[in-house]
Amino acid sequence: MLFATQTPELTIGYVQPGRDLRITPRLENTTYHINFAWQGRLHARSGDTDVEVQGTSASVHNVGAEHALHHWDPDTGVVGIKLSRTLVEHELEQLLGVPLEEPLVFESQFRLDTASGRSWLRLVRLLLTEFNDPAAFEDRRIREQYIRTLVVATLNAQPHNYLAQLRDGGHPSTPRTVRRVVAHIEQHFGGSLTVADLAAAGGTSVRRLQEVFQDQFGMSPMTYLRDVRLQHAHDLLREGRADVTEAARSSGLVHLGRFSAAYRTKFGELPSQTRSGIARRGR
Repeated sequence: MLFATQTPELTIGYVQPGRDLRITPRLENTTYHINFAWQGRLHARSGDTDVEVQGTSASVHNVGAEHALHHWDPDTGVVGIKLSRTLVEHELEQLLGVPLEEPLVFESQFRLDTASGRSWLRLVRLLLTEFNDPAAFEDRRIREQYIRTLVVATLNAQPHNYLAQLRDGGHPSTPRTVRRVVAHIEQHFGGSLTVADLAAAGGTSVRRLQEVFQDQFGMSPMTYLRDVRLQHAHDLLREGRADVTEAARSSGLVHLGRFSAAYRTKFGELPSQTRSGIARRGR
């Protein structure tokens, strides 16, 4: 059993093969795919990720990603949705208020047992009901409003690489250079790093790196690095996973005297007090 309705921005259809088979959609770069089980269960593979598609879990396949539907249980029926890449990216840019700096990438598993997931599923069921009445979609404005509502609901319900920024109110995104340097710091803060190393990681000059960090964080890149190191040391001490010397050295803070002074300025107590709990018991 197979049926589908198609517009330039949305394709939505239902398939119930009645047997196990493997469906491998044609690889293309213009749509995002979502599949959920109307009844039964199957598996969906997207790249290296395998998702069980059933009542509480759908699969999402990104633009250009190889994917397949397989291991269908008997009588399984699946609703497949294809959303235009152009429309999805346009709606996201409208929500953020800035152009996208990198491709939108959704997580492969779509949880339908969350509040936002259940809301999304109700909206899709409404759309399917409306599609049964062809006259409902003859008016282009009504059709576009339904589809845009679905796109916005998907962007808010399903995790992706812009979701934190979206939930933060759509503030302008951090320049790509800064993101690269922050990622490099988070991965290598325990080692020896200079501002030149950080500039190289960001693919920029030291002067430009200083400017963008000051603009984004109100501090220099080396001050940012120091704060990351201090926070890591603080976490180790608070959780009792290291003594003061171990916490400092594993965090890339090799001068213990400077470490203690900077630590006290940031956290209001000495590292040894955090480790022993004296300060907390005295409050």
